[in-house]
Amino acid sequence: MVRERAARAGRGSFVVSAVAVLLSLGLGARVARADEPTLSLMPEPSTFTDVVDAADGDDPIDVNLTLGYVRTWELGRVQREQNGPSAADGVASRHWQDVADYSREVNQLVLGADIGIFRDLAVYAHLPMILSDDRRLSRVGGEDPSLLLTDRSQSPSPLFDVPVAGFRSPTRSGVDALNVGLAWSVLNQHRDPHVPTWVLMVEGRFNLGEPMHACNGAVAGSCLGATAPPEGEILSRGTDQGVGRGVNALRVETRGSFRYQYLEPYAGLAFQMEWPGSGDRFFVPSGGLAGYINQRPPILGRITAGAAIVPWEDREQWQRFSVDLRLTGDYVSEGHDYSPLFDALGSSTNPTLEQPVYEGQPDAATGASGLRTVNFYGLTDTQAHARLGGQLTLEMRAARYVRFSLSTAFFHSPSYDITQADACNPNVSGTGGDDRLVGTCRSGIINPHHRPVIDLPGQRFRMESVTQVDVAVNATAMF
Repeated sequence: MVRERAARAGRGSFVVSAVAVLLSLGLGARVARADEPTLSLMPEPSTFTDVVDAADGDDPIDVNLTLGYVRTWELGRVQREQNGPSAADGVASRHWQDVADYSREVNQLVLGADIGIFRDLAVYAHLPMILSDDRRLSRVGGEDPSLLLTDRSQSPSPLFDVPVAGFRSPTRSGVDALNVGLAWSVLNQHRDPHVPTWVLMVEGRFNLGEPMHACNGAVAGSCLGATAPPEGEILSRGTDQGVGRGVNALRVETRGSFRYQYLEPYAGLAFQMEWPGSGDRFFVPSGGLAGYINQRPPILGRITAGAAIVPWEDREQWQRFSVDLRLTGDYVSEGHDYSPLFDALGSSTNPTLEQPVYEGQPDAATGASGLRTVNFYGLTDTQAHARLGGQLTLEMRAARYVRFSLSTAFFHSPSYDITQADACNPNVSGTGGDDRLVGTCRSGIINPHHRPVIDLPGQRFRMESVTQVDVAVNATAMF
């Protein structure tokens, strides 16, 4: 009996000892976890929602200076509706034939500055400098497209030529516009960890350079003149090729992000509206005539979604490496704009494009008296279309005052018409049957932008698709 009680006592003391050891280990583990350092993030969000500030603690002002290089490639195929009733089903507008392969290469140097005004409020300016802009139309499979470029009803000569060496536009370079904006971080997660980072941006684009003039790079002196000709006369030609689009713009954008340790998802929504600047005479020849359907470039809407992945960050050394993955979806509205056929059509010597047209239809009594003439400068009405894209950016914050980034982007647009101006503007009513602005229109008045040789069904041009690839390198000094 004594031995059994001793044995039970020994087993009991062992259990108590074991429980005590386990409790001590558990408490020790809790203490160890409590002593572990928490994730300490850098005070700036990802570049997408980062706004430089001023008057913030011991940092009276922030200034970021950026030097960037961007190279862009565009590839696409130009097609035309089957010319003539030779389609098997008799409906020419259902059939598209290859005309030329379009390619474009652009090299830009971008200078940028972001200056903090007050806490989470900054102004910024970007100046893109076009080092070279080269455009080309080449034959598809070596086939001569001349027969596809004629207007059998008016002129047997082609609208433009695509020789064996291809149609080349002149190499353009210079400054197109200055972009100036205001950014405000309404909410900032790094000031209040319970809210996301929310940014509002307003940006203005101010046209600086002379707009592009339609030119044939292989023909000296083929560029359209810088000034409008006298009433009713053909456009003069010269060597001034211009650079850029000659438009001003207003862009409004909102962005938001929220960081979860090593991941910072974000989203954005942008709206951009453009109107003619120095290119006004190209968009509305002879002034703002009532018949014009489109007097401005397309309106752009963009939705952005992505995430910045931060696999490594050293707060004490102000160092961070991030991988930015981004998707974009654009809606480009109908508008009057430069197309891949701008130079080819604008420099054409075909009478159907070279001769001016009247804003209305002359009659037997007064003829063309009082009707203004409208010249063709190469701009056309383009169809509304979508554009989808993606971007990958590798960014390295090497030190507190230095940041580098390397990015590549891919964009794709499905097929859309690039010549489609309607013959009549149904949004404007004529004054009656004797109104020369009405002409043969059943509804509305004559659209002076309409050129039958490129805008009628069976004559129109389109881009089968357009693919764009961007590669950019940026270096930023942060003070």
